[in-house]
Amino acid sequence: MSQVEDIRRALRISNDSLDDEIRDTIDAAVLDLRTAGAGRGDVDALTRMAVKLYARWQFDYRGKGEQYRQAYESLKAALSLCPEYREDDGDG
Repeated sequence: MSQVEDIRRALRISNDSLDDEIRDTIDAAVLDLRTAGAGRGDVDALTRMAVKLYARWQFDYRGKGEQYRQAYESLKAALSLCPEYREDDGDG
C-alpha cells in the first residue's frame, strides 16, 4: 500500500479525488519533522503515525483537528529528542 493510500484510509476517504492534496500533506509533514530534527528519512511505525496525525490535523478529521494537532506536536517533540530519529546524530 502506498503512503497516499494509507493516509486516504486513515482519513476514511474512499476515492482518489484528493490524492494530490494528500501527497502535499505527506510532504509537508515530512518537512515539518525534518525542521524539528526528527527526519532521518527512516519510515517506521512512529513516523507513519506522525504523518497520519498531521494529515488528520490538516483535514480536521471528524472535527477534531486541534486534538490531532496536539497529538502530532507531542509525537514530533518526542521524536526530535530521541537520538535514533535525530538527523544530527554526531557523525559530523
